[in-house]
Amino acid sequence: MSKGTFIFSLDCEGYWGMADMLANGATPGWRSAGLAQTYARLLDLFERFEVPATWAFVAAFVHTPEEMQSCTYLTKERVPYRGQDWAAAFKTSWAAGDTDGWLCPEALELVRRSGAHEIAAHGFSHLPLDETDTTAASAGRELDLLAAFWEARGLGPDTFVFPRNQPGHLEQLGERYAAYRPPHRLEVRRDAGARLLRLLDEVNPFVNPVGHSSPTRRPAALPSAMLLNHRAGGRRLVPPAITVIRARRLLQRAIETDSVVHLYSHPHNFLTGHRQLELLAEVLKIVQARVRAGELEVMTQSDYAARRLRAA
Repeated sequence: MSKGTFIFSLDCEGYWGMADMLANGATPGWRSAGLAQTYARLLDLFERFEVPATWAFVAAFVHTPEEMQSCTYLTKERVPYRGQDWAAAFKTSWAAGDTDGWLCPEALELVRRSGAHEIAAHGFSHLPLDETDTTAASAGRELDLLAAFWEARGLGPDTFVFPRNQPGHLEQLGERYAAYRPPHRLEVRRDAGARLLRLLDEVNPFVNPVGHSSPTRRPAALPSAMLLNHRAGGRRLVPPAITVIRARRLLQRAIETDSVVHLYSHPHNFLTGHRQLELLAEVLKIVQARVRAGELEVMTQSDYAARRLRAA
């Protein structure tokens, strides 16, 4: 009997995920305490359903205020991106003494203390690393700062999630990480038409899992991931039952074809999405049942890289 594979990854970024979209100190309003509580609830949920996950952290997000005080790269220098300063909104908040939503070191410590999950990398400041907008020098600076941060924390992440799912500068990345998560085919385009296609895909009964990766070089491309529907804005129109049915069909096809279901989300989606934790619980309940039946294996990204890619 064939066996499917399930991976769940989380992009842990706080306000850094939208740093270039914030201006004049305006923020979404999440508070660091609320984010930390959400991480704790997610960890409880994954423990309940016996699912280890991959938590990909933006290093700036989990700096302590004392560490950030010494980080002149973000507090004083200009971080170039599309003719602007990527860290401009943060500098405004930092100068005002308000780091809520920007800094949440508790999030990393919660995941680390659990001992059950992978800690992966999601960039230093979430600066997109695509080669169109970010030079090799800028990418190298981010990756060097990221390496120093992980070394100071006594951690050595093995896999990487690109900010905004925009791969680039793979040669530099491969010097530091074994594998990365590539974008889903519908996330390669980022225009309004692509956003509509992604929404329609949420109700597509014919969606399929992805095949296993075949490494050709370091860093290896992991199986691409699909976003767990974020029940906010227009996506709230998708009934949770449809998302659960979609997940059940994906997992069934993965089992039948020895392929992979890789889902991802952001912890802050569970603050802003309507009954988002309940939706995840329904999906994980299906995963747990299939694992106990011996039909499905749960892996973290690093598990997959070690077992499937390095053995090739």
